Amino acid sequence: MRIPADVVRDRPGCGPGDSAECFRKEKAMGDFWRGRAVVITGASSGIGKDLGLLLASRGARVALVARRRELLAEVEAGCVAAGGEAVSFAADVADARAMEAVRDEVLGRWGFADVVVANAGVGGLNPGATFSLDLHRRFVEVNCMGLANTLVPFIPSMVARRAGRLVGVSSLAAFRGLPAAASYSSTKAQQGVFLESLRVDLRQAGVAVTSIHPGFVETPMTDHDEFRMPFKIPVRRSSVLIARAIERRRRAYLYPWPMKLLTYLNRSLPGWLYDRLIPRLSGQSGHVSARAF
Repeated sequence: MRIPADVVRDRPGCGPGDSAECFRKEKAMGDFWRGRAVVITGASSGIGKDLGLLLASRGARVALVARRRELLAEVEAGCVAAGGEAVSFAADVADARAMEAVRDEVLGRWGFADVVVANAGVGGLNPGATFSLDLHRRFVEVNCMGLANTLVPFIPSMVARRAGRLVGVSSLAAFRGLPAAASYSSTKAQQGVFLESLRVDLRQAGVAVTSIHPGFVETPMTDHDEFRMPFKIPVRRSSVLIARAIERRRRAYLYPWPMKLLTYLNRSLPGWLYDRLIPRLSGQSGHVSARAF
């Protein structure tokens, strides 16, 4: 199979546009990922794709899950070219039975999963004045149920081994309700609380749970100008930061630091000020329609 140029280009690691911190953290990964069995959803593009390529280049065995079979096959080929072992599964995380089948295939192939990354998600806008319940339902199905459908099937085997790491990719949007984002912010908040409860429950069983909260990352999901996206970072830098957070068994990881700081400031604003200030700072202009990205 021909390996697409963008897959080859993404494969080596941090690039010319990335910071010195990216190169330092990538180098520090060492051999942690070598031989690890990793499941990643939403792996056909964006964060999931790049994380799979990065971990494969570090010697991980990656199981790639997404709905788009052709794109998934290209990423699988890129992971193999990067030096890792890879297998792909075309499945929708909103389908519980499909995700149980993925679990069965992974355990049948490798015997266990060291790390499961629930990355698949849907973003978009759903303004209150024209709120779409159908769109909101899709947010809940993918972001909430999809995360649970991905992680929960692997819990029994991890508890039995007293080892494993469950990871959910949420967002900095989880910490306050953003303009025209009732569906996105609320489902991302649910992810964070769900992961926190799992972490408390599974700590004594030897299973680590990490909640990842990115700011804006250069992916197809952010390739629009509907609102301001300050401090957007390259996807490879994001992947390196996620990998390091998993290695260190971080409970919750918020990045990049400028957006983390802004998030803390947002959380400290009193309601009367937040209601007036945030819509102006968001940069949304004109009529905003309900749609997914």
